[in-house]
Amino acid sequence: MCEIDMFINDKIQQGYFPGCVILLGDMQKNIFHKAYGYAELMPVKRQMEKDTIFDVASLTKPIATATSILLLTFEGKVDIHEQIGNILPELQRTRNAKKNIFELLTHTSGIPAWYPLYLLHSQNEGEILKFIGNMKAKTDTYSCLNYILLGKVIEKITGKSLKLFTEEKIFKPLGMINSFFVPSSKIKSKIAATEKGNKHEQVLSSKCNNAQFNWRTETIVGEVHDGNSFYSFGGVSGNAGLFSTAEDIAIFLRVLLNGGNNIITHQIVQNLLKEQTSCGNEKRSIGFIVGGNDLDGLSQETIWHTGFTGCAIWLDPAKDVFIIFLSNAVHPVVKPNIITSIRTEIIEHSLEMFN
Repeated sequence: MCEIDMFINDKIQQGYFPGCVILLGDMQKNIFHKAYGYAELMPVKRQMEKDTIFDVASLTKPIATATSILLLTFEGKVDIHEQIGNILPELQRTRNAKKNIFELLTHTSGIPAWYPLYLLHSQNEGEILKFIGNMKAKTDTYSCLNYILLGKVIEKITGKSLKLFTEEKIFKPLGMINSFFVPSSKIKSKIAATEKGNKHEQVLSSKCNNAQFNWRTETIVGEVHDGNSFYSFGGVSGNAGLFSTAEDIAIFLRVLLNGGNNIITHQIVQNLLKEQTSCGNEKRSIGFIVGGNDLDGLSQETIWHTGFTGCAIWLDPAKDVFIIFLSNAVHPVVKPNIITSIRTEIIEHSLEMFN
């Protein structure tokens, strides 16, 4: 048993997460790919497999949403500095109408981090977007609402759902056959479980008159965990909703390490990799965090992102490595910041496999 096996099995026994899949690779091949623990603990126990499909939560932001915006930008269909009020009619004459696409992509719009949009009196999409448009912008902060708006920008420009556009332009052309929004019920048994109900968001939204809301109570499998994506947007949203596998994400990251291809061009890759601005204490590219303090063994050129459900990816172009860690840490209950607390250890033990 290697060190990474002992580390992961120890964390499973301590209750950090029921199971996970780790995939490590470089620009040519996968170096290590292994599943640990369980994809589901309740109401039934299911073993984790290497091809288990995960709700990757906020990994949706860089892989689906930011990449889609860049595709449209370099096709000449949108200017990355265009004001969102000029694209989404619902945002015209709202407080945030002059925020531009670049600000949304890099979390420098000042739009608040989150709001339980599903508790708004009206669930009309236009009214929801108008509500976000009128939220008071404050200090720059990582914001799911930024990417909800970006998802709608993509749909407005293309005339297609984010689900269809990403399948046609990113996932199918790259051979990412297990990446999609709103999975078919036929493959439910292949998907890792998340929370039992939406108790975490129920607590977060307790000040918003949520007593009468029809919350999910069953173990969530095959539906997006994120409340805004599920309740307000039917599982298709720019902030969350993507389901994928470690193997599929490896395909995407390998394209970045290789500098692009005929689908994800070199220009797109450069925008995903290179620092563009800062948000608070974090440097940001289009879609990713760049560098940081918890990257022992990786260079400051590393781009990375996490997902609330227990997922994280790191890609270091200087060292030609990527690390994919997919877990179901929110199953059956949410344990906040679990992955953040072991981020450095995941990187450390992963890098040992490259030596």
